[in-house]
Amino acid sequence: MGVKLPNLSSTASPEGAAPSTAGRWGRFIKSFLREPLVHFLLFGALIFGAHAAVAPSVSKDRIIEVTPEVRQSIIEVFKSKHEGREPGRDELAPLLDLWILNEITYREALAMGLDKGDEMIRERIMQKMRLLIFGNLKVNDPTDAELRQWFEARRLRYDIADQISFFEVPFTGPEAETEAKEVLQQIETGSEPEDVRMRAHVFAKRPRHTLEAAFSKSFVDGLTALPTGKWTTLQSPAGWHIVRVDAVIAGRKVDLREIATQVVADWKDERGRVLGTAAVRDLGKSYVIRREQP
Repeated sequence: MGVKLPNLSSTASPEGAAPSTAGRWGRFIKSFLREPLVHFLLFGALIFGAHAAVAPSVSKDRIIEVTPEVRQSIIEVFKSKHEGREPGRDELAPLLDLWILNEITYREALAMGLDKGDEMIRERIMQKMRLLIFGNLKVNDPTDAELRQWFEARRLRYDIADQISFFEVPFTGPEAETEAKEVLQQIETGSEPEDVRMRAHVFAKRPRHTLEAAFSKSFVDGLTALPTGKWTTLQSPAGWHIVRVDAVIAGRKVDLREIATQVVADWKDERGRVLGTAAVRDLGKSYVIRREQP
């Protein structure tokens, strides 16, 4: 009768013997993997890994964030220049865009090491980057058609405007018209008080378009229709005025051929600014721009 050998592949412990370490560990792993929390953590890890592979994280120095503090500082600067008036939506948007362009320029300057060994303030560092960008731009001469179209769209800048010289005494408030007419009578009789002469404004050879911006077109139309040397009253949106026109010098349209060299230079300056701004925007494509709404 032969000897029966033990089954070497069996993992069962001999009767009455303690379970092996491997057996205990295996049962622990099975129990562990059945836990719902483990399933949740494993699933979350898979999602996080997939997101990281599809959308890799952006380094902090490539994020430009328009924070509420930045927005408010821009608003405060605007208010300081406009007698406390806050910017409208159409006014604030380009100011925020300008801040972003400046921030891109500044970051790129730092990335190129333009600040090394240089204690310039932020604005001067950005200026170095601007010079580098704009210095590498090539602006071709405009064609005749391009120059003519550009010139006609900006003709007011080059034409010789009508020039008007006159005296003006302003009056505002609900009784402005009555007060102006009373003082006009005093001026005509030479009995006006000293404070009237102190309030008088002298406008000498002022271009017509600047006066229209200050008083309105209808006021200037009425002004140029008056006889010279005669005191009279005239109304504007701001109130009433005693005026005396001394001279109206007619302007004229300038022919492009008279100032072609200057116009070409101005065209190239403007074109260079457009190309430079576009170059900075291209640099900005490598940044993440975040705009926090107020």
